[in-house]
Amino acid sequence: MNEQYLIEQLVLHVGLYKKYQYKENEIGFYQNLEALRVLKCLGTQDEALDYAISITERVKAA
Repeated sequence: MNEQYLIEQLVLHVGLYKKYQYKENEIGFYQNLEALRVLKCLGTQDEALDYAISITERVKAA
């Protein structure tokens, strides 16, 4: 899985969880967050989340 796919999945799971509050979406979010953390060699999931947020903000600004 590549970085863009993982970030898109994070956004998808957040949106679905916000709408339906299914446990599966929460689990999927954290699984993709962990995969992003490993892919980018980040220390914690907090760092991975900060990284994903910075990427999405750059995309929105463009």
